[in-house]
Amino acid sequence: MGHRPCISALWPTHRSMPPSVSTSTAKGPSKLMKTAMKTTRTKAATANRPQTSGILCRIDGPLAFITLNRPEVLNAMNLAWPSDLLAITRPLARNKQVRVVVLSGAGRAFCSGIDLKALSSGGIPLQWFRETELAFRSVEELPQFVICAAHRYCIGGGLQLALASDLRIVTADTQFALTAVKECLIPGMGTYRLARYVGLGRAKRIALSGEFIGAQEALAIGLVEHIVPQTDYDHFVKEQIQSYLKIASEGQRQTKYLLNRAFDLTWDEFLKAYMVSQKKTIASAEHREAMAAYREKREPKFR
Repeated sequence: MGHRPCISALWPTHRSMPPSVSTSTAKGPSKLMKTAMKTTRTKAATANRPQTSGILCRIDGPLAFITLNRPEVLNAMNLAWPSDLLAITRPLARNKQVRVVVLSGAGRAFCSGIDLKALSSGGIPLQWFRETELAFRSVEELPQFVICAAHRYCIGGGLQLALASDLRIVTADTQFALTAVKECLIPGMGTYRLARYVGLGRAKRIALSGEFIGAQEALAIGLVEHIVPQTDYDHFVKEQIQSYLKIASEGQRQTKYLLNRAFDLTWDEFLKAYMVSQKKTIASAEHREAMAAYREKREPKFR
C-alpha cells in the first residue's frame, strides 16, 4: 500500500525483551520501512488531513489512515497521546465521507505502550489514564469500520487500541502483551475488553502474568483475525480495505453500533435498540440501492 505508512519492527530497549527476539536481526518488510521513513518526514497538514506531531491522519476519499508517529520510541504513548488521538477521532466521527479507517504504526513497530521514560520521571499524571481510555473509546465508537494493521509489537496501550478496532491484521512475527503488572500498574480498560475477546481465563493469564504471546496463539484464542506473511502484508491489507469498503453502508454502521453493546444490554433493551437501528437501515438510501441492485441482478454500489 504505497499511500499507507507502515511497519517493520524491533522491541524497545527500555522494556524487558522476550528471549527469542534479537535486536540485531529482527527486521520488518523493507518496502514498509521505506514508506514509514518517508511518511515521518512529511509535515503537510490541511483541513481534511488532521494531524499532530505524534499521530498523523491522512484522508483519501472514503478512507482515513491514522498512523502512530513516534517511531524513534516504537510509537510509545506520551503525555500528549490521548489528546492527539481525540483531536483526530472526534472530527472523523462526524465525517460522513469516510467509510473505512486504517490504524498503523510508523517505523519498526505498531505500538510499545506507555512511554516508560515519561512515566518513570513523573511525567504521566493519574488523569492521563482516564483520558487515554476516552481516546480508546473514541476509536471503538467510530461509526466507520476500523482496521488495525499491526506489526511486530502490539503491547499495552497498543493492544488496547487493537481491541478497540473492528478487525485486526498482523504480521506473522507480531507479539502481544499487557505488561502493566510488571510496572505495578493496572492494564487500563484492557481488563474490560480483553475478556470479551478471549474469555476470562485467558484474559487473566495474559493480564496477570504480563507475558508475551505470539501471533499464532493470538489467532487461536480470537485476539486477531488475520496473520499475514510480511511479503504479502501490504497486498492483503489493501484487499481487506477494498472488501470492507464495498459493503460500508448504514447497515454495517448500525450492526457495529449494536455489536458494541452486545454485552451491556438486557435482551429486552437490545431488542428495542435493534428495532431503532433497523428502522434507520430500512429508511436509508443504501438499502434502496441494495434492493434495486438485487432486482437488476448486479452488485450494489454504496456511496
